[in-house]
Amino acid sequence: VNELSGALSGCEKIVDTPVPLSYSRHTSRFLTIWCGLLPLAIVPKFGYWISAPLMGTVSWLLYGLEEIGHLIEQPFVPVTDQPSYLISDDAIDDDRASQTLPYDIGLPICSVAEKIRTEVEKIISIQDNRK
Repeated sequence: VNELSGALSGCEKIVDTPVPLSYSRHTSRFLTIWCGLLPLAIVPKFGYWISAPLMGTVSWLLYGLEEIGHLIEQPFVPVTDQPSYLISDDAIDDDRASQTLPYDIGLPICSVAEKIRTEVEKIISIQDNRK
């Protein structure tokens, strides 16, 4: 029980600590400027025909990593997608759930919690049957 309590408090810290918006904006702006200036370094060395696919690939990889970073910022399923018995009254007013995008599915915490719940109920019923 102590380990579960510690894990719960760790998860609550993750949920309650958002990544600052200025950090996200700074990385996006830096990446845009860097990808915009990259042709100035690549074209003289590789020429136009190799630079275009190379730029496309490099930009796709870097912007993909940035998008993965945005998904990792909110690792849990939005509050609005959770079963009602898992939502506290305070969480319904949570502003972060309304800002979550459709692709922001996060970790399947609800299904994991439901599996744990059924396993615990099975263990309790087995112990009750032994008495």
